[in-house]
Amino acid sequence: MSMADDATSPFATLRYVQEEVEFEVVSANVEGRPVLMAFEPDPYEHPRRRDESLTSMPSRRLLHALWSLPCQIPWPAYGLDELDVDTLESEGSGFVVVDHDALVRIYQPPGRVHAVAMRTRRLTDAVTRVGQFPPIFSRYAIATRSCASDHEAVAAAIALGIGAVVAHPDGLQVRSEPASPQRGVPGVYRWWLAELAYQQWRQASAH
Repeated sequence: MSMADDATSPFATLRYVQEEVEFEVVSANVEGRPVLMAFEPDPYEHPRRRDESLTSMPSRRLLHALWSLPCQIPWPAYGLDELDVDTLESEGSGFVVVDHDALVRIYQPPGRVHAVAMRTRRLTDAVTRVGQFPPIFSRYAIATRSCASDHEAVAAAIALGIGAVVAHPDGLQVRSEPASPQRGVPGVYRWWLAELAYQQWRQASAH
């Protein structure tokens, strides 16, 4: 895949990931580091939030409390942790309905993150950092220049199922392909990244 002479630019990196996964890519800070995330908005939850002016998740604590509830099923408050109940009642407007002594989760994740990518100068750093994400996403490590350590970094990327890409003057060179993402766990972590991506996705354009 040729990316012309701007292979080291942030735009070329974003374009590469977007073409690979075929979803819109946004940049968000995850634990203080900029991460590219390929995001697919939920066709039902996004319009609901837009219509009700729900923009962002109030806290990660609320996400964990919501995780303790089944969706659309009244659940007795006495069956939940007291801190979860307090969080749901104080922060859960628009995401949970409090009905006497029962709570009903109406929250759904705003979409799905399909891939994550880290862009650094050295490939070995990108592989190490993106390798800290669980393999529930397609993972990409992108270096903005070639280094002597690229061979070892590519070997590590292949072992971890990470897509490795190195910038050259004439474009981006794909050195390994990402493994297919694993399904199922951990769900609340997937929710959290989806919330981060969703905030940036809405800010990036008039969605």
